[in-house]
Amino acid sequence: MFRAVPRETTMKAPKIAPAKDSPAQTWRDLVHVSDLFRVVAARSAESEQFDRITVNQARIYGYLFKHRDDEAPIRIKTLAHDLDVTAAAASQAVDRLVRSGMVSRTPDPVDRRAVRLSLTPRAVAFMREHERQADALLADIATRFSSDDFATFCRVLAGILVDLEERWQAIIAEKKDSQ
Repeated sequence: MFRAVPRETTMKAPKIAPAKDSPAQTWRDLVHVSDLFRVVAARSAESEQFDRITVNQARIYGYLFKHRDDEAPIRIKTLAHDLDVTAAAASQAVDRLVRSGMVSRTPDPVDRRAVRLSLTPRAVAFMREHERQADALLADIATRFSSDDFATFCRVLAGILVDLEERWQAIIAEKKDSQ
C-alpha cells in the first residue's frame, strides 16, 4: 500500500510524461507526487533524522503529531488500528523511534499494562520545522500555476480525500461489524 522512497543517492529525476486520462496512471502520479514532496520537503529542512526513518515511522510521526493534543491516550493497539498495520509492525517502528529519542513511552495511570505514546519536545520541534518547510515548498510550487488552476487542483484533491476517507471509514466499520 505504501512504498518507500529511494534514498537520495539512488533517486532519479522523474520523467515527465504527457497527462493521460487513465485513473490508474493518475493514482500512480499522485502517489509519486506525495513521495517526492515528502523527500524534497525533508531535504529542505536539512534534517538527517527524517532521512533515516521508514515509511511506517514517518506515518507514526505524522499520527502522533496530529493527535498530540488529544485527551485520549495513544497506545500501540490504537496506533496499529488507525494506521492499518499490525501491532508488531507498529511496536517495532515505535521501538526505533523511542531509541532515536523522538517518541516517549509513559505508563498509563489507568491501565498499568498499557503505555501511552507521545512525541518528545525534540520531535515536535522537528515536525513543526518540517511542516513549515513543506508549507513553503507548496507555496513556491503554487506560484508556477495560475490561481484558477491551483484552486481547481485543491478542490479536486479535497474531493478525492473526502471520498477516500469515507471509504476508509466504511472499511473500518465493516471490520468492526465482522468481529
